[in-house]
Amino acid sequence: MNSHLAKLLIAVVLIATIVSDALTPLGVAVWVGYVFAVLLTLWVERASAPYVVAGIATVLLPIGFVLSRPGTIEITVAIFNRVACTAYVWIMATLVIRVKNSRMDDSTRRLGAIVDGSDDAIVSLRLDGTVMSWNAGAERIFGYSEEEMIGRSIDRLLPAGDRADGSWVYPVLRGEESVQSYDAVKISKDGRHIDVSITMSPLKDRTGRILGVSKIMRDISERKRSQVLLHQALGELEQKVQERTVELSQANRSLRDLSGRLMQVQEDERSQLARDLHDEVGQLLTALKIDLQGIQHTANDRLSGEALTDSLELVDRLLTQVRTLALDLRPSILDDLGLVPALRWYANRQAQRNGWMLHLTIDGIVGRIPAMIEVACFRVVQEAVTNIAKYASAKTIELMLRRQAQEIILIIHDDGVGFDVAAARQRARDGASMGLFGMEERVRLAGGCLVIRSGVGQGTSLELRFPLADDAQMAHSSLREVTVS
Repeated sequence: MNSHLAKLLIAVVLIATIVSDALTPLGVAVWVGYVFAVLLTLWVERASAPYVVAGIATVLLPIGFVLSRPGTIEITVAIFNRVACTAYVWIMATLVIRVKNSRMDDSTRRLGAIVDGSDDAIVSLRLDGTVMSWNAGAERIFGYSEEEMIGRSIDRLLPAGDRADGSWVYPVLRGEESVQSYDAVKISKDGRHIDVSITMSPLKDRTGRILGVSKIMRDISERKRSQVLLHQALGELEQKVQERTVELSQANRSLRDLSGRLMQVQEDERSQLARDLHDEVGQLLTALKIDLQGIQHTANDRLSGEALTDSLELVDRLLTQVRTLALDLRPSILDDLGLVPALRWYANRQAQRNGWMLHLTIDGIVGRIPAMIEVACFRVVQEAVTNIAKYASAKTIELMLRRQAQEIILIIHDDGVGFDVAAARQRARDGASMGLFGMEERVRLAGGCLVIRSGVGQGTSLELRFPLADDAQMAHSSLREVTVS
């Protein structure tokens, strides 16, 4: 039943009882209404309500006695009824008080069990900050026992800076807020700093006056650490994303530069091929045509034989020149026999042409390796040897191809004048030369990596590494071949 409804019913019962008492003859047991009114105070929150209603009934009983009409019952009996009614009212008021106290005790015990079983620190404080209650959760979090904290100031949990200001004024205590929540740092018994989330509410008496506050403090140190780690991880992730974005941007610029350079190189190669065909093959074909026309118009057998001999020599030179051009474009030996024979043929041919001392080493490779790796290795060797012939002034070339575990390793080394790798890369970025970027991109597309080591006067070394994903891609052998020419 609602407390306000109970109060209204009590007022109605009291009025109805006194009116009934005044209108009926003496001796009618009207006191039952007063007892019922006291019983209704069970639903009134105010603790003294049973006694208040009993007091009102005690006053109304003699008033009703005076106002009631004389009846057939003797006055002594009527007085006895009034006295008995008064006793019943006060007995009922006492019983109601005991029932309400019993209810409160049960609620208090249940609340105490909840408080003691909570993992959070639940404490109650007076307005001056003195601890009135201290649960097991508070002991577990802060390390202080109940005996150490009851009657002591809560300031011992505050850090030195907060303790120095000596203020214990909160909006909740000034009546500005009913509940206040905030995060703070507390000091445990062993000196640890503990991050806690605090919910504070006022403790009021029956009149609504604030007597103190209750505080529920939850340890959020782990949550704080997780937030810090999360922020750090987000910062690192953001930094990596930025670095990756820069790398991708640089890669895109390099690809654009490389694409433009490759188109230029393609045009240069076409121009060179056109010049070679015109200057050498074209001239030989022109000379052959003139000789054949001379044979056509001569009747001298001796002269015809000499012209045919010259024509055959021109045809041989023409075939040799066409074969050389075809081999320079893409040697058929690479497609037919594989990388090892192609490297051996190409390196010996270039060493003889340029007068180099060649050291060729093949270690642990038998059979074919993946076609993409073969092409990448051969093209890098072509580019490197061409650069050595143009710029290095080298006397000795070392070329080593070997298998190590699950890798194919190719090393090209010369004892030439060397160069500044960083400066060469900068020239490539500026678009002056794309040789390094071209080799690196070709190796990268084949799934490998290229390391270039060089210095002025220290020669140059190129190391290519290609991982093998499948043992079946090539046979494993301990064969080692060394060729010096």
